[in-house]
Amino acid sequence: MGGEVNRKMVINEEVLAHLIEKAIKIEESNVNMLLKLFMAEDDENGRRILYDLLRDSELHKTKLIECLKGLKGSKIPEPDLTKHYDFEEMFYAEKAAILRKIKVVLRDYYRYLLEDLKRADVEKEIDPAVTKRVIPCLEFLVEEKERHVRLVSEVWKAY
Repeated sequence: MGGEVNRKMVINEEVLAHLIEKAIKIEESNVNMLLKLFMAEDDENGRRILYDLLRDSELHKTKLIECLKGLKGSKIPEPDLTKHYDFEEMFYAEKAAILRKIKVVLRDYYRYLLEDLKRADVEKEIDPAVTKRVIPCLEFLVEEKERHVRLVSEVWKAY
């Protein structure tokens, strides 16, 4: 395809702030989708799991906002319009595939951001106080999204 991606590029605090802002937008989209799934779900057990995922995702968004505060050039992003899914008309497998994809995308995003932040910490590109505060947050979010990927299979396993 041409050029090669530079994985060795080191981020600075401003880039970190913008990447966290993007993560907040993705989480907001995730929350909106989970709410629509919750409202369309007929099974009480499925609703409970979707509620738990929704609650956790709101917590994740709050943690990201906490990480963002105090970073150079940061601002709390405005919510974007979310993609509309007609969940009432979908089969359970379709719902599960969409939800799983979002959770995997979020997990990977946090994983890649964590790798970049650790590299920036080693290279001393970002204030150690910032990395000391943000790295544990991202590690927590990666673990949470891995748990969410497993939970998604529980929502519609009876079907």
